[in-house]
Amino acid sequence: MSGLPLRPILRKPYEGLYPAPNLVASRQLVAKRLQQLIDVLKDDFNPKDVLVDSTIRILNNLPPRAADQEPYAGLYPKAEVNAPVITQDQLRAIAPYSNSNRLNQLLPNLNTTMQRYGITTPLRKSHFIAQIAHESDAFNTNEEYASGADYEGRRDLGNTKAGDGVRFKGRGLIQVTGRSNYAACGQALGVDLINNPQRLADFDLACLSAGWYWDTRSLNDYADNDDVLQITRIINGGLNGLDDRQAYLARAKQVFGI
Repeated sequence: MSGLPLRPILRKPYEGLYPAPNLVASRQLVAKRLQQLIDVLKDDFNPKDVLVDSTIRILNNLPPRAADQEPYAGLYPKAEVNAPVITQDQLRAIAPYSNSNRLNQLLPNLNTTMQRYGITTPLRKSHFIAQIAHESDAFNTNEEYASGADYEGRRDLGNTKAGDGVRFKGRGLIQVTGRSNYAACGQALGVDLINNPQRLADFDLACLSAGWYWDTRSLNDYADNDDVLQITRIINGGLNGLDDRQAYLARAKQVFGI
């Protein structure tokens, strides 16, 4: 790959390639050089692809590449593409009156979130989608409509500084509210939500924060038991909006074949 002559049969491996004092040091230099060579394998085709392909086949005692094969063909199985947890058609069937453009923006982030937090069985998906659909006003908002002023001074939410109520109003598909909850959510997601609280209303974090909330309250367990009442109590603190949540749940169950 470096265009050097073949190693004479009487010469030790790596001998003469680098001014290294021993075999270990030689291996380290060789590994560094291999990485440099691999780094140039860019664009659609590179002549060194053929050499890399041949090297892999020799090292793994594989038959040579056929002349009509592209480099690397047949070396590895095709990578499996994860099927979406929920499709566009399924989401629209569950939330038929929601804004289509918003659903399109939410969909990839919902799939990422549901995969990440194991919300992948029909029952878990049904309960999760039902709850976040209600909490987000049929997916029409990523934050609560009220200003958040009512949360001012709520020490139970960690709102101890002037302006915390408005600053840390409910955001996300399951509305994360209060300085303490923003801090915990931000730490879990690796985002500074204390200094950037509005970031929680962006589509990616609106979904991920809902998954984080769902996971930290072990709501998958209640979904496995089909316990919509307890899930609602944990999210809402009561049973407000239960009829709407159950209507979404019924459609979701039908969509997911329950």
